[in-house]
Amino acid sequence: MHAALWLPRFQLQAVLRMRQPPEKKAALLALLDETSSGARDQEHILHASAAAERRGVHAGMTASQAQARCPALIFLHRDAALEAAAQRELLHCASQWTPDYEATLPGCCVLDLHRNRHITGHEHAQGLAMHGHLRKQALDARVGFATNADVAVMAAQAAQPVLVLRAEDEEAGFLHQLPVSVLRPSADMRQVLSLWGVRTLGDLLKLPRAGVTARLGHEGRVLRDMAAGGHRRLLKLVRPPAGFHDEQDLEHPIERLEPLMFVLRRMLQGLCERLADVWLVAAALLLTLRFEDGGEHRRELHVAEPSRDVELLFRVLQTHLDGIKAAAPVTLVALEIKPARPAGDQGLLFERSLRDPNRFAETLTQLEALLGAGRAGRARLLPSRRTDAFAVAGFTDSSTAHDARVRHTPAGLPLRRLRPAPVVRVTLSDGRPDAFLHGGRRHAIIDAEGPWLLSGDWWDADARWEREVWTVQTDDGVLHQLARQNDAWMLEGTLG
Repeated sequence: MHAALWLPRFQLQAVLRMRQPPEKKAALLALLDETSSGARDQEHILHASAAAERRGVHAGMTASQAQARCPALIFLHRDAALEAAAQRELLHCASQWTPDYEATLPGCCVLDLHRNRHITGHEHAQGLAMHGHLRKQALDARVGFATNADVAVMAAQAAQPVLVLRAEDEEAGFLHQLPVSVLRPSADMRQVLSLWGVRTLGDLLKLPRAGVTARLGHEGRVLRDMAAGGHRRLLKLVRPPAGFHDEQDLEHPIERLEPLMFVLRRMLQGLCERLADVWLVAAALLLTLRFEDGGEHRRELHVAEPSRDVELLFRVLQTHLDGIKAAAPVTLVALEIKPARPAGDQGLLFERSLRDPNRFAETLTQLEALLGAGRAGRARLLPSRRTDAFAVAGFTDSSTAHDARVRHTPAGLPLRRLRPAPVVRVTLSDGRPDAFLHGGRRHAIIDAEGPWLLSGDWWDADARWEREVWTVQTDDGVLHQLARQNDAWMLEGTLG
């Protein structure tokens, strides 16, 4: 299914949308086809309001002819900037329903709705929603639905304000009644067809295709094919720029957090609107602050569950900035979003996930602001035999998804570690532990195995380490693990 959004008298609507003349109530308006005024006998009418058309004014007339028929006619001139703004608003409306849309003509766009399953069976209601969305932007739209993109455009031109054609036979009966003008023929072609008595698309279809092509050339063949329903074609999809970066050089340096957050919220809203246009979400925020003394703060903030919710992303920024102290005012603010596609994975039946991953990430950011950078996260084991060899990694850091663990096959009895390992006094006999003193009590050793010598980082004079490990059995039958490092003995735990 395709949908077409069409703005009748587009150039006139664009001007009236921003420039409301006091005489608009009279509605006797005409838009000239020149951007600057010239001789009245050389300017032509591009569009006329409905009231002006009832007075005999129509497109193609010169300004002098139109004023002769309607002396009270008010002339307006085209404005390229206003037309571009209205076209952007039209495309923004299309992006709310699908990422696949085409800017077909000025004031007209076509939407490919094959991937939007919510519209099927509810085309009329969705068309009214599209019409209402543009109505809020002071634009009067017509919406047409059809299986073919070109037929959808013609349906939009006949809609009041929504027209739905669901089957090809329904489309054929509709096309036969349309005037030839909906095909936008050239002036010469329009004159020829008028002389032949061709008024509707049905009249054009009665003519043989080969004869039309031989006499009217390529344009005639295209018009004949369009009258028959056109060809199924691929849309020339609109793809906004891929970059999601905004930067603002402040005229007045910012010293407090409140005005800085106001600037960031405005930037974030614009970036999230651009994300919504291409149906993407934010996976990370790259924040850059430049200070008056030449310093710079740059930080990448990961989003636990990618989103384009402005409030959620704003809290991520605010939580981070609450823990920042600057020695000078901010002179430049830059914000960049790293986009990602929304996750579509189905959760596992017997696996629980976080109820609110972003709230969890926000809590971690608050902890980091209190404890310091790099002090809040999860333990990531390091590839080392050194005791407690781990680093703190972020929960949302994708680079730490696969830890570099020491691969070994567990053997023997498990060790119940004492943390922290208490320092003990050990007596030796022939270089082997004979007894140790712990908790004010002497533990006699009746058997000892070892030593197992471990070392690492020997190439680094500051980080290298060596340990001597013993497994001993005391007179009460308990197995213990003793370790000596830097000439100090420690009771690491019990076995079994």
